[in-house]
Amino acid sequence: MRHFTFLIIIVFGQCLQAQDGSTKNFIGINPSITVEPFYEQGEFDINILPVVYQKPINNFVDVRLTSILSLGIRDKQSGINGVGFETAAPIFLNKREKDDLQSKGFFIASIFSLVRYTKEEHTNFGFWLEPGYIFSLDNDFSISIGGQFGATYFDHDKIRNKWGEHIGAKFIIGKWF
Repeated sequence: MRHFTFLIIIVFGQCLQAQDGSTKNFIGINPSITVEPFYEQGEFDINILPVVYQKPINNFVDVRLTSILSLGIRDKQSGINGVGFETAAPIFLNKREKDDLQSKGFFIASIFSLVRYTKEEHTNFGFWLEPGYIFSLDNDFSISIGGQFGATYFDHDKIRNKWGEHIGAKFIIGKWF
């Protein structure tokens, strides 16, 4: 898993180096709650470090990286239980003009997520699509909303691995600079 994480960082770095330096960067937060089908009723995870970084790589495509530090709320023992990231490639339906280099409008993103849950002894590999829209609140602030649809592979350490469906809502607020 460590080698895979380094590969993602290298690819992400190459995307950023492809820029001519004139695009804007986005920093935001993505508050989220996760409920897996095998959790007991009332149990859930909260991402307590939901930092989002997004950068256009050309006139149609961005790269987005979201950190995940999951606080598991459980009946018996709550605590930090998941660490990982989500990476996305939003593709915008309208071409950005050269003088307007922050992202806005309709997009569809392909997403990959990797989270290691130490207490539950499994790793989640998520693959989904996210149609969404980025609203520009003013020259610098934006809100992104989207729906996520796809599948998650639960790679368990001690029990049988399995696939599960993924349905989620995405809400990101932040600033371009």
